[in-house]
Amino acid sequence: MEIRPIRPEEEILMEKIQSIAFLYKQDFSKAQSEPDKSPDDYKQGRAAFDDQGKMCSCFLLTPFQVCFNGIHVPMGGVGGVASLPEEREKRYMRRIFDYTMQEMYENSYVFSYLYPFSHKYYRKFGYELNMTRIGYSIPISAFRQFNQTGTLKLYTNDMDPKDIISLYEQYIVDKNLAVVRNEALWKRFLEKDPYKDNIYLYIWYNEQGLARGYIKFHVEKPETNKNNMHVQELIWLDRQAFTGIFSFIGGLTAQIEKMLWDSPSFVNLLPFFHEPYEIKQEISTYGMNRVVNVEKALNLMSTPEGSGEIIIGIEDEFFPVNSGNYRISWENSSHRAQRTDKAVDLSCDVQALSQLITGFATVEDLKNAGRVEINSKENLLDAVFPKKKLFINNYF
Repeated sequence: MEIRPIRPEEEILMEKIQSIAFLYKQDFSKAQSEPDKSPDDYKQGRAAFDDQGKMCSCFLLTPFQVCFNGIHVPMGGVGGVASLPEEREKRYMRRIFDYTMQEMYENSYVFSYLYPFSHKYYRKFGYELNMTRIGYSIPISAFRQFNQTGTLKLYTNDMDPKDIISLYEQYIVDKNLAVVRNEALWKRFLEKDPYKDNIYLYIWYNEQGLARGYIKFHVEKPETNKNNMHVQELIWLDRQAFTGIFSFIGGLTAQIEKMLWDSPSFVNLLPFFHEPYEIKQEISTYGMNRVVNVEKALNLMSTPEGSGEIIIGIEDEFFPVNSGNYRISWENSSHRAQRTDKAVDLSCDVQALSQLITGFATVEDLKNAGRVEINSKENLLDAVFPKKKLFINNYF
């Protein structure tokens, strides 16, 4: 068995495995003439080969920068995880994860994120649920209550996207795991034509002419023949922009019946509406995250004001280099994390740490679930690992 990055001529082999694994059609006779394909796309491929050189399993490891407590850190996005049906349950995929974990660790990655077909399956590689969303279904008529105080402008491809980019970058400053979009990611986000693709991007401006929010959505007509608006991204910097966009939605009652939005979990729309009976909500699980380098992540985490110290014990069964006890001490705005042999205040596995350090779950949440063991300093641990806003709206 051989595990390695794929070569340029092997990219189609990887895509064929993904086509078989995910049961989607693709005409590979046209693969060499795809105008949007980057000549460097193959560099993301990692694959397992049997002793005869046959590619059996593969996935893409895409480098990202994400927000973590207001700073940008490297994250490895795992996608396109696929094995040939006849080669499954032969530990090929485990060996690829072994290889890429070491690769990410050596390259100073802090996190790795993926969208699982099964949370249980990826948990064995150290990943854990790290995002949920609230699926809102709201009749468009409910938005009629909001008054418009600004103006909206439809974005088209001939316009300068600087306002949209600036709004997004301001919005994600305090949102953990939000992807810092590079030029390629922004091109993908902005490339759709509203006239050809029926995907619409409107920017909201306040009375002073400042861009303060935007909404991107598409419209689908289900079997009932009543159109639904599907919100792909909604960004706002203040309440006026939020309600201004809602007022715009309320003006679409002639064409659209409902707004459907999978919002970040920190968005609570119930206080905004006169009649909460009209607001339907459904919580859904989303992607999984794992800490790649525990010591590096602990040194980049935020700590409470004043001074203090905690010691936590981490077990990383899949990647044991992370396992050990870590002393985190802080004074005012600076802190340090380092390995220690001292007794721990809290012990957990790396999956629980991934949830605690990003603010997805609190110590109390995981204590109630029996997933952490607390020996002392429970109140201080609560202060060190508070609930935080998480937001990721990029797929890979």
